[in-house]
Amino acid sequence: MKRNMLNRIRFIQCGILLSLLSLLGLSVHLALHRIFQVDEAQNLFMIRMLATHQSDLYFTNALLWMLGPMSWLVGTLTESVKIFDWARLLFLGVYLLNIVLLALNVGRKMMSYPGLLALFGAATLAPLWDYGFEVRHDNLILTGLLLMWWLGRVSPLGRWSYFGLGFLSILMPFVSFKAIAYSAPLSLVFLLFPPPGHKVHQSILVKTWILGTIASAAAVVMAYQFSSAGPVFLAGIKAGLTSGTNVIRFDPIIALDRLPLQIPLIEGLAVLAVAWVLIKVLSDQKEAFTWDGLLPEALLCLGSFALLLINPTPYPYNLVNLVPFAYLLAFRFAAPFVEFKYENHQFQTRLLGLMFFLHITPFILAMPRHLEYTNDRQKILIQTAEAMTDPRMDRVYDAVGMLPTRASIGFNWYNHSLNRAAFANGTIPSVSAMLTEHPASVIIRSYRTEMMSNSDKEFIRTHYIAIADDFWVLGRTLALGGGDYTVSHSGRYMVQQFDRGRFLPLRDALMAGKPISEEPIELNLGTVQIQCAPNVQPAVVWIGPSLKTLPVLGKGNHSNLFRNFY
Repeated sequence: MKRNMLNRIRFIQCGILLSLLSLLGLSVHLALHRIFQVDEAQNLFMIRMLATHQSDLYFTNALLWMLGPMSWLVGTLTESVKIFDWARLLFLGVYLLNIVLLALNVGRKMMSYPGLLALFGAATLAPLWDYGFEVRHDNLILTGLLLMWWLGRVSPLGRWSYFGLGFLSILMPFVSFKAIAYSAPLSLVFLLFPPPGHKVHQSILVKTWILGTIASAAAVVMAYQFSSAGPVFLAGIKAGLTSGTNVIRFDPIIALDRLPLQIPLIEGLAVLAVAWVLIKVLSDQKEAFTWDGLLPEALLCLGSFALLLINPTPYPYNLVNLVPFAYLLAFRFAAPFVEFKYENHQFQTRLLGLMFFLHITPFILAMPRHLEYTNDRQKILIQTAEAMTDPRMDRVYDAVGMLPTRASIGFNWYNHSLNRAAFANGTIPSVSAMLTEHPASVIIRSYRTEMMSNSDKEFIRTHYIAIADDFWVLGRTLALGGGDYTVSHSGRYMVQQFDRGRFLPLRDALMAGKPISEEPIELNLGTVQIQCAPNVQPAVVWIGPSLKTLPVLGKGNHSNLFRNFY
């Protein structure tokens, strides 16, 4: 019987290891090919502005994670697609680290049977596959919180643990200001109620924690001094606090309604665990308030849930800092039933199989969505926009920051719910005003550009021409037989015949009385007059510094370029 049990465990361990290798390969593929999110583009554009010392020209934040390696990486590369790819791979490393930390926090040895179960369960949490390897600070907040929990709760090392807790407590708000809502209560709990495993007097732990905060503060000051990004950080915090007063509040259901579909088992076990803890607290009262048992994980999970509820913008990516703690609670609650510690091994095998089915099936059902929404279209538009612009002379506008290698049109280069009111009431210049002062050669449309006012949209329709629904360039169609065109930005254009949505070669046309070449021509600021046959509609179209023909991009659909609430 014992040999059969050991063989069964070894079989499960081998299956888990093979599955983890497959998941690793899949995660690399998705990191490079899954659709980019607007927050990622916005973050990378801001990092580029910091790296190239343009934060006075374009709004940016100077969060700590945007400095150092990220700043060097984004500032060094000259192609936007490579910036996205390398940044995704860097954050894939963060994602993998978080999975390992999550498995370690269940309190089992990593390569043991329960440790591998914990690792597999963590690696198949569907919400983390939605956002876990994206270039966003929420994933770094999770790293800090998991480290704090491991140092304070799971692997108590006395002074060293509390030095680390103090260091992280100061560091995390500079990674993201909202991190203080997570790290401050956690530090306070560890200071007031030290877990007994640290085996050091509370006063010594507090002093060591203070030393950690001092060391962290010194490191932060040095980082901002070295990068000269301190004023930018303070300005970003001020702007965030100001815009926060005008934020439109959203219902947390936009995030929570996906949990029953993505992690029904974890959600159910977490609810049962909270109910069990509540019963224990009501029955045992004071004896229940210890670090033994499930109470710490239950409070961690409930605290994260409460923070999601009070968050004015509880977008689904906030699940990154809730689901892992629900998983810790659920695993600690359910693990004893499937660790083969009891005599009825057959029952435990069936129970494990049932739990595996309930957990892995929603994960598998969620996977086709990731494979369907690729970044192919985004990369094509990015590369085309770069081919049609000179990084020294030309600008690109997309209200998102898809091209960190190109200048945008003004300080308020992005559209967001945080600045929508400011655009509407005139606190900041309109998009049309910025385009008038600094014309963009290329405009990439998405749902973010649809946030513009009707007057801004009309301005674009009259000054730009669509090569595809999601890709517009300087130019416009003229009346039949020709007319005047005002050049707002010098550069290479093509004069084409526009016929039912198609661009065709224009023959026997004149500009200022001279024949117009079918090749790209240089146009300078001012007004040009174009004449052609009376039944022909000419179009002036920007083509940029190096292309010889207009790119073929297909119809495109600006509504599908990004996936809001992915």
